[in-house]
Amino acid sequence: MNSGVAIVFYALMAAAALLGGWWADLDLLVWHNSFGTAAWLDVLIGLGAGLVVVAASAGLERFAEWARKLSAAFAGMLGPMSMLEVTIFALTSSIGEELLFRGFFQQWLSDVVLEGPASDWWGLAIASVVFGLIHVGPDRKTFLPWTLMALVLGFALGGMYLFTGNVLAPILCHFTINFLNLAQIARRARNETP
Repeated sequence: MNSGVAIVFYALMAAAALLGGWWADLDLLVWHNSFGTAAWLDVLIGLGAGLVVVAASAGLERFAEWARKLSAAFAGMLGPMSMLEVTIFALTSSIGEELLFRGFFQQWLSDVVLEGPASDWWGLAIASVVFGLIHVGPDRKTFLPWTLMALVLGFALGGMYLFTGNVLAPILCHFTINFLNLAQIARRARNETP
């Protein structure tokens, strides 16, 4: 996938979210402010969580064979991307996916579809499972850990959204993870390309 395809794909994802939000009369950027979190705290939560995930990914790659195989598979699939391409992929994917899965889908499930005191938690769970299931690679055995990590991260990102009431922290977390991990994968691909 080149950067032009990524821009179009994630723009369509964001457009679907915006259309769904308009249809359901939802504000995709701000859901609620129940806990009154300040913007600086949302930024800190998003960046901090993203850095923790990136550090965990690096540690796993260092000590687990399956993580090294996954990184090699991504490097082979994505190739030696430039830093501009890495930035475009990270930015478009984090905005498009978070607007769709948190801003629209989780909020819509929690506020429109489901009822009762646990509707926020059910919305979080369903949106997180769907988010995890769309992260499937071409070789399911090699990419299964990625799917499982996306499932866990879906719950973390959805939890941030539930806590902060807006998409700032999830977008920053998602961007941080994708940018730093894609930069590492691109370096690996450049080093392995003859």
